[in-house]
Amino acid sequence: MSNALARGFSRASELLRRLEDGALVLLLSAMILIGGAQIVMRNIVGDALGGADESQRLIVLWLAILGSVAASRDRKQLRIDLVSRYLKGPMRNLLEAFADLLTAAVAGIIAFYSLAFVRESFEFGDQLVGGVSAGLVQSVIPVGFALIAIRHLIDGILALFGHPREPAPPEIGQ
Repeated sequence: MSNALARGFSRASELLRRLEDGALVLLLSAMILIGGAQIVMRNIVGDALGGADESQRLIVLWLAILGSVAASRDRKQLRIDLVSRYLKGPMRNLLEAFADLLTAAVAGIIAFYSLAFVRESFEFGDQLVGGVSAGLVQSVIPVGFALIAIRHLIDGILALFGHPREPAPPEIGQ
């Protein structure tokens, strides 16, 4: 694989990282603002914001999925690693490629079937708070797993060509 192609993958990965981080910041900010407004409304006005609690539950779903994407991106996901720390060179690259491609396949399968679930929500006209389409809110599930699949597919391909992405270093105290 040429260095130009590897650089292109790296740029795409960095752009994706910025978009993911931006979405996480935006959602967390919205959750904090809604929660703060809800507290003020209940304690000062004596009334609650309509739909605020339901909206926060939906934001938590989005934060959980996008947080999973970020954890996978930063190699902070659950990872059982007994062998790779003892391997060097091409064997380690092959093992990393296998792990990434397997992760991509599983995440791709989940994305595919969750997309079918979201399609059914649209077909049945499921609605949530304020008439918002349930399918629209649930669409984060296939999108999130597709992002995980794409990231690990790219990492697997890079590992096959000798450019594996290193696992995250262990946290202090581990």
